[in-house]
Amino acid sequence: MTDPNVLANGAAALGVDLSPSQIAQFATYLDGLAQWNARTNLTSPAALADAVRVHVLDSLTLAPLVLRDAPGAARLVDVGSGAGFPGLALKVAMPGLHVVLVEATRKKATFLEWVVRELGLEGVEVRAERAESLGHVSAYRETFDVATARAVGALPVVLELTLPLCRVGGVLLAPRGTDAAREADDAARASRELGGDTPRAEPTLSVGGVERTAVVIVRKIGPTPSRYPRRDGMPAKRPLA
Repeated sequence: MTDPNVLANGAAALGVDLSPSQIAQFATYLDGLAQWNARTNLTSPAALADAVRVHVLDSLTLAPLVLRDAPGAARLVDVGSGAGFPGLALKVAMPGLHVVLVEATRKKATFLEWVVRELGLEGVEVRAERAESLGHVSAYRETFDVATARAVGALPVVLELTLPLCRVGGVLLAPRGTDAAREADDAARASRELGGDTPRAEPTLSVGGVERTAVVIVRKIGPTPSRYPRRDGMPAKRPLA
């Protein structure tokens, strides 16, 4: 059962004002997540038990960064969307965004399609394919103002899967863990190779006892060479040094 006060107060602490209809949408979303999780492995039992904080509020920590680093953003892509965090949560909170959710696992993509229909959302695409492939589709390559990726893998892998989708001038927001600053330093060469600037780790707000140590931010400053992303599985198998 979603506690609307925890959600509303937590979001407000992040500077995100949710309307009653948006709170109701999140409640429907999380109720559906619980039902689907019984037959499809979308999230862990521990995360599901505290989904408002672990999933929704954690996702909404990116909302102020979208407004700050990509003012006027119209298009957001979420790579490895899983159960829709952070991309679909950002769409509910920021309905003006056109959001593309990239999720290669068919069962998870089916859940995302169900949520989009159930919430009556417009301006959402679910792409049940690998980001390596989508990154070479002209309708998507270098067209997004913002890219996100929450649980995809090592930072060089995240960069290779997301930066080809960002337009020049766009930004990657990648939530990371306790080693975010070291990861950012180690991924500087990969970022330059892919058209990004020097990655920087920035602390995020703590809400309700759930803290994301940092988000790594990368600005796209030049076009990504056409050879990237490499073929399916290669970014993870042989990450850019």
